[in-house]
Amino acid sequence: MMKRRTHEVPIEDDAQKGHDSLGSDDQEGLSEAMADRHPNLPYEQLVDQLQRLQAEFNNYRRRVERDRGDTTLWAQRALIEKLVPVLDDLERATNSLGGETGPAAQGLALIREKLLGVLTEAGLERITTREETFDPERHEALTTQPVEPERAGKVIEELVPGFTFRGKLVRPARVMVGLDESGDVTGRT
Repeated sequence: MMKRRTHEVPIEDDAQKGHDSLGSDDQEGLSEAMADRHPNLPYEQLVDQLQRLQAEFNNYRRRVERDRGDTTLWAQRALIEKLVPVLDDLERATNSLGGETGPAAQGLALIREKLLGVLTEAGLERITTREETFDPERHEALTTQPVEPERAGKVIEELVPGFTFRGKLVRPARVMVGLDESGDVTGRT
């Protein structure tokens, strides 16, 4: 049985070196090692193969880093989607206490504000609605209300707040939309 001779070439991490390409000494060392393995290939072709492999590896590393960031963002968004209803419940609980200023009301308000602060810091944003033109990409019309023609097609009241997370819709705002007397939401007659 014939034992194949291999050459081990130490590979340094390009990020540690501070650049994305091999130095001339490293390139020569790898080229020589490849030339030993493939003695029939011309030197230029070996260098070309080496450069292609290096480019493929750099692309692979960038793709892995991007995918890792996408996975992290996806996980954060999934968590935020589960916490938004908790935020709604805290708001409803605070509103159900009316104008009370006791310790329970203050505690609920404090918890709600802390949760909202943490979510906002992570990238959650509330969708603005009041007097905005109805946008089906960001708003969900639950009901309409007759209004003067200049307010037709605009959000009259926010029924349930909507949110985006880093520019992506988490939940549309559920709203009441103005409708002119003729039944047209656009305000055109």
